[in-house]
Amino acid sequence: MGFFENDGYRKAIFRGFDISGFLFFALALGAPSGYSYGAAGFLLFALLGLPLVQGSLRGCESRVLCAIMLGMGLLWGLSFDGWWTWSGSDYWLKYGLAALTLVMASRIGVGSRGVAWGMALGGAGALAAAAYDYLVLRLDKAWGFTNAIQFGGIAMYLGIATWAVALFGGWRLRTAAALWALGACGVLASLLAESRGSWVVAPLLVAAMLWLMWQHGKKALALRALAGTVVLVAIMVVPAAHKFGSRAELAVQEFALYQSNPQQAAVTSIGQRLEQWKLAVHLGLERPWTGWGLQGFAAQKQVMVAQGLAHPSVLEYGHAHNEILDMWAKRGLVGVAVLLLFYAIPLWAFWPTVKRLQRVPPARQAELLAMRVAGALLPIAYFGFGWTQVFFAHNSGNLFYLFSIVALWGAVCRLQQTAEAAAQ
Repeated sequence: MGFFENDGYRKAIFRGFDISGFLFFALALGAPSGYSYGAAGFLLFALLGLPLVQGSLRGCESRVLCAIMLGMGLLWGLSFDGWWTWSGSDYWLKYGLAALTLVMASRIGVGSRGVAWGMALGGAGALAAAAYDYLVLRLDKAWGFTNAIQFGGIAMYLGIATWAVALFGGWRLRTAAALWALGACGVLASLLAESRGSWVVAPLLVAAMLWLMWQHGKKALALRALAGTVVLVAIMVVPAAHKFGSRAELAVQEFALYQSNPQQAAVTSIGQRLEQWKLAVHLGLERPWTGWGLQGFAAQKQVMVAQGLAHPSVLEYGHAHNEILDMWAKRGLVGVAVLLLFYAIPLWAFWPTVKRLQRVPPARQAELLAMRVAGALLPIAYFGFGWTQVFFAHNSGNLFYLFSIVALWGAVCRLQQTAEAAAQ
């Protein structure tokens, strides 16, 4: 027996993937670049596990997920300033390594319980970081170890995904209650970040979760979950209702001011977004198919500001504060099509159909359903966050999306493979 065929070596690789899945979520927001530790662990054990894997990538969903990661990495690598001009970004490398890790995760799998508790503790870690910002640093809002918008969005996803795991996973009541409480920590951390974009997306995620419960015959539980969500959010919001209300009221005021006086309002949070969107639409309409390219986009912004067609505030950021419009202005409809597939394919791959759940015995279907729902919520969340922020302009946004897919898809595959092995 060769060294790589040793049963102990194989178990170590499997355990390494399980630990990486747990740490990826658990440390995501509670430590500086916390999401990087689990991602690095995944990559390390993927490379060490290569000798264990033989044959081609199994499953249509795994192949398509891998393909869209490679395609998106290529898109980020191209600057679109000319034929085969490169952006200088290292995203193509990160996406390629994530695709390799996905291949290995689909063959080796990731422990679903580690993923579930990792997400739950990730929400608690986010709240700890938010509390430190408020109570120790005396900041006016939670920033964590990234910017407030990224922090708030990822914390909101962790919180609501943990709620989904608690509701769908078939846990005992005490365990489900603990997961529910830890999920609330993530939601509260997002509220403390005052990231209004994540507040807008939260009802969409809750609605998707409740609709899936309804579709899978959990109608009574869906109604109780809705009531519980309303009560929990009220408990979190009411003590600081004035603070949250003033943020929402400020957004309305800034929008109204931009409508009446764009030049004056273009320096406000809402006004600058509207100014950036207007500029991106203008540039996108001029070159709809392939966009202006990265350098061309920056140059055209300078031209529009010089001509008085855009406020100088648009030069403060290298993106348009909207994922789709930013992609359209820089890489045209070609880039938009790939970006939309980057949302749609993971949503399709994770979507919990009855046929997919029947791949495992009835006793494991709740666990599989929980992982699939948590995975389906991820692209929905990112699609929503992208309307007010370019999440993929930040390292945190890219790595969290990529390796969340790796961890959750690995959990789905492990459950299915265990069922297949038991049936043989």
